Amino acid sequence: MELFDFALILGADQKLREVVWSNPALEEQRRHHLLKNGQAEKLLQAIGGEEQGRIAWHNVRYSFKRLAWRDHVHAVLFSAGYDQVMLYTHALELVAEGVQIYDREGYLVFCNRTSRRISAIPPEADIVGRHMLDIWNVDEEMSASLSSMRTNSPVKNRVDTFPSLSGGDVTTVNTAYPLADDGVVKGAVLFERDIAVIQEKKREIDNIAKALQGDSAGNALADSPRYTFDHIIGDSSALRTAVELARKFAAVDCHILLIGETGTGKEMFAQSIHRESSRSQKNFVAINCAAMPETLVESMLFGTAKGAFTGSENKAGLFEEANGGTLFLDELNSMSMAMQAKILRVIQEGVFRRIGGGRDQRTDVRIVSSSNEDPYRLVEAGSIRRDLFYRLSSVQIQIPPLRDRPEDLEPLIERYMYVKKYQFAKRIDYVAPEVLAIFREYSWPGNVRELFHVLDYAMNVMEEGVIDADCLPAHFTGKPAPKQDEQARGTGPDLFDTRLADIIGDYEADILRQVLEHYGGNISRAAASLGICRQSLSYRLHKYGIVV
Repeated sequence: MELFDFALILGADQKLREVVWSNPALEEQRRHHLLKNGQAEKLLQAIGGEEQGRIAWHNVRYSFKRLAWRDHVHAVLFSAGYDQVMLYTHALELVAEGVQIYDREGYLVFCNRTSRRISAIPPEADIVGRHMLDIWNVDEEMSASLSSMRTNSPVKNRVDTFPSLSGGDVTTVNTAYPLADDGVVKGAVLFERDIAVIQEKKREIDNIAKALQGDSAGNALADSPRYTFDHIIGDSSALRTAVELARKFAAVDCHILLIGETGTGKEMFAQSIHRESSRSQKNFVAINCAAMPETLVESMLFGTAKGAFTGSENKAGLFEEANGGTLFLDELNSMSMAMQAKILRVIQEGVFRRIGGGRDQRTDVRIVSSSNEDPYRLVEAGSIRRDLFYRLSSVQIQIPPLRDRPEDLEPLIERYMYVKKYQFAKRIDYVAPEVLAIFREYSWPGNVRELFHVLDYAMNVMEEGVIDADCLPAHFTGKPAPKQDEQARGTGPDLFDTRLADIIGDYEADILRQVLEHYGGNISRAAASLGICRQSLSYRLHKYGIVV
């Protein structure tokens, strides 16, 4: 290995006299850049008067050392050095696929251990520097590496069978990419996989899928019932009573009404009921009645027939998809009375008709519904049809709010931190006792969902692995929320270069965020305080990209 890659020769006046290259490959790649726009002088300015050290240039870290010659002539030697080559080599050895790198003439520059294993090449065999066709008995026209350099384009997933050095044929799936500099092909990199690599990849993907299935602290996925009663965290008597009641009636084929505030985990209960019912092998289908515009709810539930309206196609609705399984009507109280009447007919008669369709279709679904308010009060207020309520509430299960079960805070926090710790590039040790005390005193209007949002916030801002009071949002500590950059500068939006609609939209979005924060993410309460319906607020949240 050369002592340096290139050197800058300085005269007695410390002005650049000459650039000396010791690495031909680097000279070919970087000579133009170094001499362009005074880059060499800028490099000298960057190192200043230092005698030696390290500096980054064009995404490569170089070691440099200053040497003095006679007549006050100096040379500054630059070398990428062994460290960088070692890091590149070790990184490529860790790649699961076989990796081969060739120069533009087809001579091997690098071959990792996986590639040697695939071709049964002994570790002591010196193959670097030999031509590809001297190592592997392959057809030059079919070589993925040579083809990629010849066409200056990737060659993906080419299947090749060739004899290995130890005898016998080897079949691999190869993908090659040309390596070019300023549009000129300089070589190629080949990624190869045999059946062993592919099987290992499959096992890795299966393990990742299982790990994701265990991530039970986030939002539920409709149509994919991955929650069971074991995922419901908490040992309080109120929660255990609700779980045992739900478990008992899961096996009984009757409709169930879940009653609980926003964020208490009603969909987790619904999925768990489905998983332990006799319908568990059929579909679980969920619809959030509050999030769907009234004009779409009917077509979502009953489906459409081609020609019913402009652009309509034959499309199954949720009653068809859930046939034989479970349909979860989340926040039933947000559905219009007219829509409730149509659902009542399906429950009573067991038949429905697609929009624009000419015949009735039969369906057999179990309905689990939910309400985030007292259903009896909603019936009296005319928000839920009395006849529908009694049809759907054969069994009522009350899910307690988080403020009524403070003893469940710690197990919920531990579980969520365990699930999420690998998603944060920092150490997460524990929650400080002062934070637990604050949490126990807080009313949690957004319930478990709000708790998880607060933990997400805290885990993002903490620095030493401990969630303390300084990591909590402003409404927990009483500290004023940090001002936006514009407010901190004492200026508002640029009224003369911004459209009125954008100014109003920004103001509206800011108000929505403040109101939602005040009500702990409870959309129903926020909508009521703003004097708008819940669907209207949900539309605005989607419009401004506000996640609750």
